[in-house]
Amino acid sequence: MAGSLFQEDGFDVGQSADNLADVRGQIIVDYLEKHYPGVEVCADIAIQQEPGPSRPLEVMAYVGEEVIDHAESAAIKEQLSRQLAEGTADLSWAVRVD
Repeated sequence: MAGSLFQEDGFDVGQSADNLADVRGQIIVDYLEKHYPGVEVCADIAIQQEPGPSRPLEVMAYVGEEVIDHAESAAIKEQLSRQLAEGTADLSWAVRVD
């Protein structure tokens, strides 16, 4: 949510949002490749420009053509949520405007 990234001025919101999307995508892919080698991974990171509440992380772990394992999905979501919070907390993705 680009419009809700910062509480203060002085940041390039657009570039910071792009960087954050890249970092989040990489964290997700790295986690899934580490814990589920060889599995097909599809990660979609959307950037919403308007301020507002952030959308929750959605995880769907399929065990068949159209069968979702809800328990595994919840476990992955919990782990990814923690990894994403830790991996983006340092604001290394943020771009300051001079």
